[in-house]
Amino acid sequence: MILYTPLPMELVMSVEDNSSPYQEIELDGVTLVVQPTAAGMGKIVQIRSTDPGVYLRPEFQPGQQISLSQYRS
Repeated sequence: MILYTPLPMELVMSVEDNSSPYQEIELDGVTLVVQPTAAGMGKIVQIRSTDPGVYLRPEFQPGQQISLSQYRS
């Protein structure tokens, strides 16, 4: 494969840093993107679901604080 680009080789072949300030957790079968805030706590940033009813549940609304101690990403 030949790649023609005006960018330096370091930019084209660089490895992405996947360290994100967000975690993906599953709560009651719903995948949530959470930003850790305080020790063991997190703020819901995004809901990832294809079920429209999930978006109406108040406990999953973005901005809600949840405990992260029992969840793994």
